[in-house]
Amino acid sequence: MLASKIMMDSQPQDLGSPKEKEYQVYLIDKLLQNLWSALQPALRDISATKPDGTPKASAAYTTFFKDSANIPFVRDLLTNITTGVSMLSGDFAYSVKGSPVFYSVTEHGEINANLNGKMVDLWDHYLQNPTVTASQLGKTPYIVLSPYFWKAIPPFIYGSNPPTPVGDSPASNCLTVNRATNQFRLNDAQHWGGNLIQYRMWILMEELAHYYTTLSRGKTNDVQSANTLLRLSAKDSLETAQAYMYYAA
Repeated sequence: MLASKIMMDSQPQDLGSPKEKEYQVYLIDKLLQNLWSALQPALRDISATKPDGTPKASAAYTTFFKDSANIPFVRDLLTNITTGVSMLSGDFAYSVKGSPVFYSVTEHGEINANLNGKMVDLWDHYLQNPTVTASQLGKTPYIVLSPYFWKAIPPFIYGSNPPTPVGDSPASNCLTVNRATNQFRLNDAQHWGGNLIQYRMWILMEELAHYYTTLSRGKTNDVQSANTLLRLSAKDSLETAQAYMYYAA
């Protein structure tokens, strides 16, 4: 379900028209189509095999997930994102058998959720935290979009798609490495990696990864820095939504 408020300026404004609601539905549908296409190179990469038929771990995979024994799990999770398969049973409003659903919060008192052990009004939470653009609500199918998700001015890249790998060539915004420190460059405006979250498509992927890691692993982590991801154990990487986003991007 997508509601009819959209961010056009620095403060939320209720435009309320069917046209705006249709625009939001159209945009999410388009972003999910783009995400399906963007994930195909990663799925090809993780489906590669050695001559003996065993999984072949690429450098990109090993960077973020370490252990080749986890290739089937990562491949299945990425595949699930492309299909929206449900990890839940039972009935949920607006959701098809528990599959992920996006909900755009539109007003005070509309959705209360438990964040870090505290019940909060999500509308108020988002207004107080304008850098938070979406929240996946634990063991539910709901991914709630903040009014700031719809913001049509920087820092979001409006009306454009993020660079993605083409064939065997990396995306133009791939992370670059400082060989002296063996770390990703985080002070390079073009390549530090944090710009991925400026793209709505990758925001949707991150939240979908939260849904699937929560329901398949029992927990989910948030790690924004690519260098912090590098230091995670193989187990922790599987439970970290951004590891899947960085790998795919």
